Order: sequence, then C-alpha cells, then structure tokens
Amino acid sequence: MMNEIYEGLAARTGGKINIAVAGPAGAGKSAFVRRFSETAFPLRASLSEENGCDSASCAGENGFSLTLREYKAGDFSDCDCIILIAADGSFGAAASEEEVMRRIAASGKPFVVLVNSAAPEGEACAARRAALAEKCGAAFSVDCEKGDVSFAAQELLFSFPVCSMELYLPDWIRVLPENSRIVSDILNRVRETSPAVRCMRDCSRMESAFSEGDILCTGIESDAATGKVRCTLEAGEGLFYRVLSEECGAEITDDLRLMAYVSELGDAKKFADRYRNAFKAAEEVGYGIAGPAECDLVLGEPELFRRGTRCGVKLKADAPTYHIIRVDVHSEVSPVTGDGARGEEIARGVMDSYEKDAEGLWNTDMFGRTFKDMVRSGLDDKVMPDEACGKLRRALTRIVNEGKGGVICILL
Repeated sequence: MMNEIYEGLAARTGGKINIAVAGPAGAGKSAFVRRFSETAFPLRASLSEENGCDSASCAGENGFSLTLREYKAGDFSDCDCIILIAADGSFGAAASEEEVMRRIAASGKPFVVLVNSAAPEGEACAARRAALAEKCGAAFSVDCEKGDVSFAAQELLFSFPVCSMELYLPDWIRVLPENSRIVSDILNRVRETSPAVRCMRDCSRMESAFSEGDILCTGIESDAATGKVRCTLEAGEGLFYRVLSEECGAEITDDLRLMAYVSELGDAKKFADRYRNAFKAAEEVGYGIAGPAECDLVLGEPELFRRGTRCGVKLKADAPTYHIIRVDVHSEVSPVTGDGARGEEIARGVMDSYEKDAEGLWNTDMFGRTFKDMVRSGLDDKVMPDEACGKLRRALTRIVNEGKGGVICILL
C-alpha cells in the first residue's frame, strides 16, 4: 500500500519527492520528521541535520527518491508539496501558524495540515482541527512523538490537484438536447460543484452533489497518480419512461406501451419517407409529386392488338400518384373600433402597439377572441367545395395522362 502511495507521489513530482515540513516554532516539526522516518515503511529512511533543521531521505525500489525536510523559513520554491504542523497546546505553547499558512497559500503547492497533540482523540484537538479545516479544507490529528504518522503521505497525495474529471452518463441521456430538463439539471449541479473540487480529496463533493434527485452518482473512480477522476451517473428509477413521455408527448410507462408507441412510429415513418420529398418540394416551389410504390401497381392483363400487318401486345398498369400543391390563402379582419376621432385614435393606438410589441398585439382580446384567432378562423374557412375538388382531380388526371401542352379549361 505504501509503495503505491509513494509511486503516486513520484508520478506527480517527476520521480523526486521533496516534502517540506513547515509550521510555527514549537509545533513539532522535528518530532514529525523523526517519527516519519521510523513509521513510513517499507521505505528505509536516513536522518540528518543541517543548519538546525532535521531531514529524512530514502530511495524507493522503482527508482524514485523521497526527501522530508524541516522548513523554518523560506518560500517553498524548492519543494513539491508541504506538510503543515500545527499544535493544540498539549505539548506546550506554540506560535501561531498564520504566517506560515500565508506563505503556503502564496506558494500554490499541495499541502496537508496535521494537528500535533498528545491526545489526538481529545476534545481540544478536535476543536483545533475543526477550526483549521474550516480555513484549509481538511486537517488531521496526529501524535508526532509516538503516533503512526505514515498516513500523512496518503493525505499529501490526495492534496494534489484534479487534472481532469469525466462524467459518464447513460447513453439515452447523451442524445437529449442541452435545454432538456435533465441535461440542464446535470449541468447546473456540475457548474455549482466543480469550483470546489480542487484536489483529489474533494472528489467526494461531486458524489454528494448527485446523492439525490433524478440523477444519482453510483461510483467515483480516481487515480491520484495522474489526477484523473471518473464519475458514473445513473438515472433514478422510472426516469427513463418519464423523460420518454415528455419527449414524445405521449404516456409511456412500461415496455408494453413503449413497443406500441414504436409500432405507431414505424407506420408514421413509412408515411413520412414516402411523402417527405413531395411536401418539401411543395414547400419550396409550390408543387411536389410522390410517385407510386411497388405495392401500388395494378398490372392489367396483356391485350393483343393489330395495326395493319403488324401485331403487338399492350401491357397496362395503373397506380395512384399524389400531387401536393401549396395554396397560399389570405385572410383579414377589420374590427370596428368606433366612429370619428375616437375611432381614429383607437386605430392609431393599434398601429403603435404593433410597432412596440407585435406578438402582444396579435394576442389582444377583442369581443372574446384574439386578433390571431380571428384571422386563423378566416384561413380555416377557405376550403375548396367537394364538387370542385372532384372536378380538379379529374382535370389534373387528364393533364397528367393526356396533356401535351394544350390548354384545358376547368369550370368550377
């Protein structure tokens, strides 16, 4: 386990792990360095002292090296990460760590905060740890004289930044438009939470962000050595059918209703595939034709004919074709607004309203109906009489089958 932790640190630091042990005077920095060299196995550390500062160094089996050095001053430019030793007063009075914390923050280096205490489980240490965690995000209790401090290496590794976070969603959610309710909810939660996910230790915040609701986090996989995080999101129970119903505009609550709806869609798609181009042409140029399908062909019996000395066979076929014609209809309404100056005033008010808010004008209610409803009713009323429809169909059939550029007069 420890080897994996050190290899992770080595991957983050390029193979040479330089750890600064900082803190106010009397907090227990030297004690931590000595205790770390004793408990941080399987590495074998050697102790040394230079300019009154203790340091420990060791080499790993995979070629990396680790140096743990006490810092009493400096800007931390020559270290990769920092362990801040604070104290709860149980070992005697210690100076404030505020200045050291300021220098650590200015360095931008990953760091972990340890509260040195003779009673790590006591209330005083817990209160001190909580106060520091509020400032730094996390703090841990430790006895630098007698406790096992090797866990600090793991916590230090978790203090390195997150390099990338991948969210894995169910495939059906990935095809929803960005403005859908579900996608918007996911994006909002990610935007709200991601600024707080700075180091590997913070990854659990994303899990908490999706702990309830329609979308749930079912697992987080992280690689502290590379800084990559994978968050798997799953849909809550019943969400698939609820979203499907919203998208389709139909109530789909189970597999049976889904299959029935798909069957209807299949028929609708066949219809659309056959007539889509004809309607598109009518939309663009005013006229479109949908030719007959194979199943529409009615093949007649061969018919023998003679023309003089020649003999032949006629092969006939009939089939429906659909001619789509775009007819632009016009409708207008002129609601009576009054006589004389009052009428003119109202009419000008209507014109001014159109310039300010055209949609609002059309939705204006008059006599229990909006202007839009009035013109729409006029458009709906303009249909061709049944008798005229029959005549037009017969005329069009003759034009298609017999027309040779001549003029055909249609009397309606």
